[in-house]
Amino acid sequence: MAHLHYLGVLAFIGTCALGVGIGFKIREPRFWRTFLYTDVAILIIYLAWDYWAITKKNWYFDSKQILGVPFIAHIPIEEILFFIIVPLTTIVTYKALKKLTGWESNRP
Repeated sequence: MAHLHYLGVLAFIGTCALGVGIGFKIREPRFWRTFLYTDVAILIIYLAWDYWAITKKNWYFDSKQILGVPFIAHIPIEEILFFIIVPLTTIVTYKALKKLTGWESNRP
């Protein structure tokens, strides 16, 4: 069961983001397009860093806590999902807080 730890954390974070997104009705098409472009840049930069760090033996993933499915150059699928889910959760939380506080409507 330990091989599901990383995936379990990601599932929890993703579920929270989904709940917040539905609860605060964050359905802006422009938001999703912007997120996609930004996240592709994030993926390129950080997956390149992961690859470099793994090949230099400065970084590793505990094989007991991941599925063991390498996606790109020994980078586990969980790491790729991390760089999609965590930024999405951050942005969805930010947009929800803007709605909750009314900051969005007070701008000129």
